[in-house]
Amino acid sequence: MDLCQPVLRAVTRAACYPIMMRLALLGVVSLLAGCPVQGNECTVDLECDDGLVCARDHACAATSEVREVKAQWTINGGPASDGCSDRDLYIEFRAQDRNDSLGFSPVPCFTGQFIVDKLPLRFIAVELGVDGGGDVDTATFDADGNAQLDLSL
Repeated sequence: MDLCQPVLRAVTRAACYPIMMRLALLGVVSLLAGCPVQGNECTVDLECDDGLVCARDHACAATSEVREVKAQWTINGGPASDGCSDRDLYIEFRAQDRNDSLGFSPVPCFTGQFIVDKLPLRFIAVELGVDGGGDVDTATFDADGNAQLDLSL
């Protein structure tokens, strides 16, 4: 059956062929959209190959290569809930290579903690600071993935 005839009666066969090829290509691309990402970039675990998870740096990684980390902070040595004004913070996770980092902003100051699941093991330290400048503190993660910081506001 000629697919062009019922759809485009006035168009010649030569003009219809490129249209049909584009539609076929679109169909193939649509089917591939549900396949796992082969380039190691992801947004959810389902986009990774079996046995891998989507780490927070958007790369597929083995579960043995990621961990949950928790950064907790105080303000002027006291609870963050008591010491914060209306300031927002930024938090940046750093690898040994200082050019390799992963950051989040704004981070509400009063919460006093920030948890990241599936952070790649190469991130060994955390920096916390006031968005737009001001005090900064850094700490390394312990064996359990915890880091304690204190800001002077």
